[in-house]
Amino acid sequence: MHAISKIIINSIENNKKIIIPKYLKDKLTISEGYYIQNEVNNFFSINNIFKGWKIGCTTPVMQKYLGIPNPCLGKVRAKNLFEGDTKLKFENFSNPGVECEIAVILSDEYDYKKKYDNLEDLISKVVSSIEVVDDRWPNYKKESTPLLIADNFFSSTIVHSIGVDKIDLNSLKNLKGKMKVNNKIIGNGEGKDILEDPLNALKWFLEFNFEQNNAPQSGDLISLGSLVKTYWVSKNDTITVDIEELGKIEAKFI
Repeated sequence: MHAISKIIINSIENNKKIIIPKYLKDKLTISEGYYIQNEVNNFFSINNIFKGWKIGCTTPVMQKYLGIPNPCLGKVRAKNLFEGDTKLKFENFSNPGVECEIAVILSDEYDYKKKYDNLEDLISKVVSSIEVVDDRWPNYKKESTPLLIADNFFSSTIVHSIGVDKIDLNSLKNLKGKMKVNNKIIGNGEGKDILEDPLNALKWFLEFNFEQNNAPQSGDLISLGSLVKTYWVSKNDTITVDIEELGKIEAKFI
């Protein structure tokens, strides 16, 4: 196992900041970052099921915020996926932030090895989601993109609406969404902010070069990208995301 994988695993298990020695992370490549991410996820897969995915940096606001011009992928454990309004324990996170996202759930018949002509055939639902990211670094701004990918690109938790199973997928780019913190609007955007169309983010995901033992499965949720800049929450904050047609969802940090 890679030395960085061991450090990340230990940090997550003990809810401590991830500190990687400089000699280990110098010249780390994107492909090496995903290799480490797979090792970390394989370790936690022994006692956990992963049923969620997040795609980061798919909108101009997030690419500018993080200084990363291309999408990045991470996985989410099933126990950290919540449908409906949810209370989350603030102390379970290192430094939580929230984002307003459009997400899709893959159909029960979805097969990673099969090629689909129509995206409608592989989507069971489209939902609005609050992606809870977790900053596990002493200063993430000083870390490279490959290293952030190694730690699943801040992935942590997703709270999502019941959503809809019948919607014109071509309309997703026109949906407007907003995020409130303690009933005050702090950001809004449109579906087209996500790579000009959320479907482009989904296509990027489906064309990703997954490891065979780490590929998407039927019923997985994929959060496609944030319409607003990350908001770093405080204890007792109530977060509300509302996206047209997809529903309103709330998460309270207690």
